[in-house]
Amino acid sequence: MGEAAARLLTDDGVGELELAGGGVQAVVRDGGAVFQPWVGIVDGVFTGDCGCGVIGDDLCGHAVATALTAFDAGVAFSGAATPPGAVPAEPERAEFLDAVRRLAPGRLAELVVGFAVRDRLFATLLLGEAGMLDTAAESGLADFRAAVRDASKATTGSRWQVPDVEAAGHRLAAEVEILCAHPATPTALDLVEEAILVWDELSGHLRDAYHITRTAPEEISEPLVGAHRDLCERLGLGSDEIAQRVNRLVERCNYDTMDVS
Repeated sequence: MGEAAARLLTDDGVGELELAGGGVQAVVRDGGAVFQPWVGIVDGVFTGDCGCGVIGDDLCGHAVATALTAFDAGVAFSGAATPPGAVPAEPERAEFLDAVRRLAPGRLAELVVGFAVRDRLFATLLLGEAGMLDTAAESGLADFRAAVRDASKATTGSRWQVPDVEAAGHRLAAEVEILCAHPATPTALDLVEEAILVWDELSGHLRDAYHITRTAPEEISEPLVGAHRDLCERLGLGSDEIAQRVNRLVERCNYDTMDVS
């Protein structure tokens, strides 16, 4: 196991460490495979938990590499950790976890792939968990940019109706969730700010026609503002820069889509 761990460390195969259950876990890339081993102290014994299939008391190479990375980073382990798999499942998840355990790996893979083909958000989350989303990839940006562009044109011409505004808003809300499933970039943050301004203007039409609308402006503004907050945090922006960005948006939002609070 020591040689395998050394190879993984040399190849930078251990991803960002994450505290979990009093121990630590990380995404580990081993060739074309991806694992998420967990290591911690259970009943006084340093223990590993990994899905690679290694059985026995010894830690697998993925767990050893994760542990060495944690030691090097100075991670403080709890003396009474609990592996993720030992935590009782929430009632609403228990039935699905049981179903997953009953499926053969091949059949489970078919179901996952089939759902990913039909659902873009799930597909993005899947690729992200597998470490297959490139920070420089333009796909997420292009889709959201198109949604913002189309929304800005929702009330052009003389034949638009309130449902056109609602549809544009719901598309923005759906696309911003997919955008935020991608790695955070300054370009994504700029696009979200543009979307907030576009929606603020559109929301005025919903407020004027409140007696016939089926969508409250907040249904769209909340995910957009939430995405702005999320991207600011993930980009590590300082409080001063965040305040400047928020204040600029507040000044330009005539319908309070962006609230300074």
